[in-house]
Amino acid sequence: MTNPSAVPDSVPPIESVGSAVERRDRSISIVAAVLLLISMPVGWLPGSTSDVIGLTVIGLAVLAIMAALVFWLVPRERLAQQRANRSALILGIVSILVCLAFWTGLPFAVGAAAIALGLSQRETATEGRGRATAAVVLGGIAILAAFVLLLVG
Repeated sequence: MTNPSAVPDSVPPIESVGSAVERRDRSISIVAAVLLLISMPVGWLPGSTSDVIGLTVIGLAVLAIMAALVFWLVPRERLAQQRANRSALILGIVSILVCLAFWTGLPFAVGAAAIALGLSQRETATEGRGRATAAVVLGGIAILAAFVLLLVG
């Protein structure tokens, strides 16, 4: 007799996440990326040509970080039900801290991940929904604040 918990296939694959959740994650990422691509040039381009190069490098780096967080970290945290609410809240707090500390697009990346993980945990978690709600609110505030700060300058 074999131990069913020792079978490698006993862990649900990452592909088991519903397609509606994946579409919502993509939509959140697209909205955050569009806000980033609108606000970054306004905040960066009044300077010289070197600012265009810096804008391009930082914009691509933030988009890569956003893709890694939303499409790699969030699905893995979703599978770890015990820590997913806490991870969502940590992402929300980090998005606010990054918004206050750096004038880059990082709040868009971290905020999008906080919103995506927080929304999925609000739907599935039986306890810790307050943490998930706080993560969604903090991520949204960080994205909106970063958007306004980059537009204002």
